[in-house]
Amino acid sequence: MRTLVMGSGAVGAYFGGKLALAGEDVAFIARGANLAALQEHGLRIEGVDGTAQLDRVQALDDPAGAGRCDLVLVCVKSYDTPRAAAALRPAVGPETIVLSLQNGIENEDLLAAVLELPPLLGGLTHIGAELAAPGVVRHESGGRIVFGELDGRRSARAERLAALFNRARIAHHLSGHIRVMLWDKLAWNAAFNASTAITGRTVGALLADPDGRALLRAAMLEVVAVANAGGIALDAARIDPELARSAAELGHLRTSMLQDRERGRRLEHDAINGAVIRAAARAGVPVPVNRVLYGLLAALDAAAGGPGVGGRGAGTARRPPVL
Repeated sequence: MRTLVMGSGAVGAYFGGKLALAGEDVAFIARGANLAALQEHGLRIEGVDGTAQLDRVQALDDPAGAGRCDLVLVCVKSYDTPRAAAALRPAVGPETIVLSLQNGIENEDLLAAVLELPPLLGGLTHIGAELAAPGVVRHESGGRIVFGELDGRRSARAERLAALFNRARIAHHLSGHIRVMLWDKLAWNAAFNASTAITGRTVGALLADPDGRALLRAAMLEVVAVANAGGIALDAARIDPELARSAAELGHLRTSMLQDRERGRRLEHDAINGAVIRAAARAGVPVPVNRVLYGLLAALDAAAGGPGVGGRGAGTARRPPVL
């Protein structure tokens, strides 16, 4: 399968790299120093599974140069989805599988609308990774892709994707309940990404503090309530075991939003806590904790030069949540 990785940061480069190491035909879309490093030195993946080096990879700045592709992995930040979708048009045909591995629950609908495709597969990943340097991915934990049809059926395209991941030895699960899984990840992200970015603390440091743990639990419970109101059978009983698992397995983790804040990058709060607030408004469910987290993150983002003040990414934000 001809694969295009749209956004070759830590997540895109890791999974694209796994596919390329298995002999698959992969094109990486990148920009700036990362693009230059991929073109000149290839891709290096370091971490829990050892070190792998791809001395030569196809790295481009425009999807049009990749031609028509069989698979597109969308790994850009969620606030860049509209721009990425428009750029992807030359690379996407009626049979192209488009799989978003982004944060949030709104990307699939946006991509399908812009690309004039039927409903996409739903997808998510559980991975701890960061771009340690241009062209260098540091993989710290996880590395699993969960995907499936949004209506729960098994399809030929989903089976084809599972076969590809098997060949590339990418951990994966073809789920019949991907909507629940997407909301499950949203609950974690709304709590942990937001709180770690605001406080500057790791997952473990927050969970070790009783007040921090209470905050995380409250934010997650709100997401469960919103999901349930929308007909998504997310189980509140999973929250405490998930907090315990996060403490045991992810204590060292610096979430992607914390990494972005530390590096002065735009934050994904609109795609995460903003999505919770928008869904809550439609369902008539109060989400005061997520509103506060969103407001704090928006203030941090504006102070660092985010959208609305003429800074990085200005003009590409989604609609604001209903506050």
